[in-house]
Amino acid sequence: MNPSRAAVWRLILATMAWGLSFPTAKAIMLAQAMAVPGRSGVFHAGLVLWVRMILASLLMGLIFWRNVRALRGSEIRQGVELGLYGGVGMLLQTDAQHVIPASTSAFFTQFTCIFVPLVVAIRSRMFPSVWVVAASAMVLAGCAVLSGVRLGSLGFGPGEWETIAAAGLFTGQILVLERQTYRGNEMRGTAFVMFAMKALVLTPVVFGDAITVAVSGGGGLGALCHQIIDAYTSLPTLVMTLLITVFSTVYGYATMIFWQPMVSSVQAGIIYATEPIFATGWALFLPGLFSAAGGFDYPNESVSAAFCWGAALIVGANLLLLRPQSTPAEAGAA
Repeated sequence: MNPSRAAVWRLILATMAWGLSFPTAKAIMLAQAMAVPGRSGVFHAGLVLWVRMILASLLMGLIFWRNVRALRGSEIRQGVELGLYGGVGMLLQTDAQHVIPASTSAFFTQFTCIFVPLVVAIRSRMFPSVWVVAASAMVLAGCAVLSGVRLGSLGFGPGEWETIAAAGLFTGQILVLERQTYRGNEMRGTAFVMFAMKALVLTPVVFGDAITVAVSGGGGLGALCHQIIDAYTSLPTLVMTLLITVFSTVYGYATMIFWQPMVSSVQAGIIYATEPIFATGWALFLPGLFSAAGGFDYPNESVSAAFCWGAALIVGANLLLLRPQSTPAEAGAA
């Protein structure tokens, strides 16, 4: 198997690991809401992300201490860039989800499959090949079918624009990984910096309200710290948090930053669009298991005709870009 083919399959596994985070994170938020009632959904979503990134950076620091200790300037810069793009993107996406439906968020997030080839085309001054255009259109159509979005009913309010901005930032994260100046970087140290930067960026979501209360003399920060501890005292919550930290965060993102440079950024963006398929696959059976363990109500999802059609479009788009490239010019455009 050639390196690019191996990279494709590794990135598919990484995307599968990211898909695991959707039902698992929702289950954690339901458990947190039981343990710490009265907090907003945005707070619980931000807390799940923040704890994931804190634990991921600690794990990477412990396991790859020698690499972290020997970090070079270019590795720190790449990690900071990846963390800023990904962290601010998550922040905007999370903030938008309290004013727009999850289906709309999922649809607009996949605008990366348009933004990546557009940026590549502008940068290379070469129009994307017909295969790239077709694959991008298929991904967008597939995501619309999967999320149940109807194009005629879409609006463009603040939530939609925030999510589109998040997709633009996720595009930046994809493109940073193919930058030639970073090709010689040791990626384990870079991953540590990325996770730490994402945790830093997400900190305002968790502590923003409490700091405001604390400054006014209400003691909000201390109360918040107790609530965070209470949110993670149950064994099911700890197990689910460990699951998405090890697989969805450390494994998923570490695999991304190591293997993505071996494929084109356009192809990577199309591969990552399979995430909703894997998320639905995990949601067919994990919610019931989590509910039984955590004592909350989270039913399993079921496969619908819309899911099959949407998945077929996205898989078909990936097959288009996996075809052998007939000419060097076509390979460069794709």
